[in-house]
Amino acid sequence: MVKNKKLLIAGIDPGETKSYALIDIEGRVIKINSSKKLNIELLIREISGHGRIILVGTDVNPCPRFVRKVAGALKAPVYVPEENLRVKRKRQVNNEFIRDNKVKLVRDKHQKDALAIALLALKSVKPLFNKIELHLIQNKKEHLLERIKEEVVVNKIPIRKAVEIIEGS
Repeated sequence: MVKNKKLLIAGIDPGETKSYALIDIEGRVIKINSSKKLNIELLIREISGHGRIILVGTDVNPCPRFVRKVAGALKAPVYVPEENLRVKRKRQVNNEFIRDNKVKLVRDKHQKDALAIALLALKSVKPLFNKIELHLIQNKKEHLLERIKEEVVVNKIPIRKAVEIIEGS
């Protein structure tokens, strides 16, 4: 576990033009980029420099090899939708987010796909985050919030076990 690093979610679109979107666990955009020159090593270097990636998202099922490799190198689980995300769904997610957050930094369709993927990956773990927050508030351990979120998502362990691990370290 990396201490004092911002927890992030990465949406990756691995086509010929590769793109990524990084959002924090509060849903704020950290960085969006796309390039035909992004290989696995460069992408990993770029995104890991912004914080600790705790979840990597893709928009297709099964998960593309490129995305699996990136997630493996970052030691992060992968959010894979039950079925391929349709353009209409990605557009809807982006339009709501851009409207609500007045975001103007999305330059192309690849970046829009990556942003939608990151947002949907965050949405998939939001109920778990809420459960963690409630548990920690009830037990007066709010100071452990980010560390517990990271431990539970990355290592896929129960909240109580994550608390034991963090308090024991």
